[in-house]
This record gives sequence, structure tokens and C-alpha cells, in this order.
Amino acid sequence: MNPQALFFFGVSALILLGLVIYWAIWVTEGAYFGQRAVRWLYDRGATTYDGVKQYNPVDEAAFLSNPIFSRLEESFGPYSLLLDVATGTGRLPVALFEIPFYEGEIIGLDLSRAMLRESARKVATYRERITLLHHPAAPLPFASGTFDAVASLEALEFMPDRRAALREMVRVLRPGGWFFVTNRIGTDARMMPGRTDSPEQFEAYLGSLGLTEIFTRPWQEYYDLIFARKPGTAGEGRGFTGAWLDALACSHCGKGGSGIIGEGEWNCQACGTSIKIGEDGIWELMERGKTKPTQER
Repeated sequence: MNPQALFFFGVSALILLGLVIYWAIWVTEGAYFGQRAVRWLYDRGATTYDGVKQYNPVDEAAFLSNPIFSRLEESFGPYSLLLDVATGTGRLPVALFEIPFYEGEIIGLDLSRAMLRESARKVATYRERITLLHHPAAPLPFASGTFDAVASLEALEFMPDRRAALREMVRVLRPGGWFFVTNRIGTDARMMPGRTDSPEQFEAYLGSLGLTEIFTRPWQEYYDLIFARKPGTAGEGRGFTGAWLDALACSHCGKGGSGIIGEGEWNCQACGTSIKIGEDGIWELMERGKTKPTQER
């Protein structure tokens, strides 16, 4: 191969490699390399994530928190219990807590411990109204029908099995409860084959899960925001009633409603397994704690 051809080949290879790296890291965020790769990338980028996204508070209120709050307030009053799956740096909790009339409780769950740390810092003022759990999106560690609302923003396409995650989110939603989720669209969606759906396909799948009142609205350049509801009659909101703790399932024995919070940990009264609660308030559900000897139970 002559030097000119060799040079051209080398430059072409570098360009191709650069495009692959861009696709793997910036577009798909490691999704095609497995859950560990996704978690690693988000852990590394947690401290700069909000700076990259540059959320506008006015837009957040107009296009995110106000539309969600209006549905929650109409259905459950001010004290709704919401689960935010893949909460990241706490985008949705922060936006909702900025609404003076919202007095509900939020459970934020995420695979990235570093992202949760950033979230904990941002919502410190509202620490009594939010609990952060280090745990993947599926399976969810809660009894069925626990939450007044479930949300998941900009996350489905990065999950190992988005269908399983959706089924789990619908499972833990109470009858009459609201589901808020995003669907990736546009050029980036076409660059993630097998991990995205057209708006029509996505609505159809939500319908197959039994959801009704499905409404898709344009939201961001690369995402639609979808509202849907689980059939049934809604009662009063479950915020501040301890409903989520009663529904928390032990990571060892699977039993729910049998745990108590001690100093820096949650203890299952059925089998003795403990879950550590970090100094930053994050529950370490991915790190199963010690199990007490039988005679101590």
C-alpha cells in the first residue's frame, strides 16, 4: 500500500472510530454494552450532568411540573405519593417541590449512586418528603398498587429490558393512578434500533398494559411526554402515610411491610436482613446487608 493510500486509510479509520465512540457514549450512553456500562457512564458524569442539560426553570414549570401537578391535585389532592424511576439528579422532584401547593412525598430510584448523591444534595431542603433508593428499574421492590403516580423521564431506552421496566412501573401503580413517561423520537431514536418505539407503537404497548387516557404531547426535541392512567377509582393521596414503607419488599425474603428503621439501616423483621441507609440518606438496596442469627430475631 502506497503512503498516500495508507494515510487516507488511517484518517478514515480514525473518523469511523470517533463516530462509533460518539454513538456509544453520547447517543446511546452505553446502552448496547449492558447495564454496568450505563451505570459507569452516569457515575462518571454525575457532577456535570445538570450543567450539560441546562434545564430552564421556567420551561420546567410550564412543560413538566405544572402539567403533572394539575393531574395529581385533581385526582389525589396535594398529598400524592409518587415514584420517580431513574430519578437521576432529581429533575422531577426539584420541579415539583418548587410548586407551593404540592405537598406530596416522592420516592426517587436510580441505578447510579453518583447521580443519587447529586439529587440528595439538591433536595436537601425537602429531605422529609423524599427518599432516594439505589436500585434498578426492574424488578421494583414494592408491592403492587402502591403509588398514586409513577414517572420515568429520559430513561427507558437505556434500560436492559424496557418492556419489563414498564410492566413493573404499571404493576406498582394503584388503580386510578397516573403514569408519566417519555418516549424518544427523532434522529437519535433512529440511531437506537431495538430500543425505541414510534409514538403509535408506544401508545399501543401502554394500552396493552391496561392503561387508558393515553395522551402524547411534544415535550423536547428528542422526547415526547406521555400521560396515561390505570383504570379504577382513585381515593385520597398516600403521601405521608408510610404507604411506601409498608409496601417495601425485603431484598432477601421478599416479604413486605415487616421492616423497621433503625440507626442508619432498615431491618426486615421477617428474616433479619438489613439495608444500609447512607449518611446522605440514600438507601443502599443494591447492597444486601447482614442477616441476624435466628436466635436474635
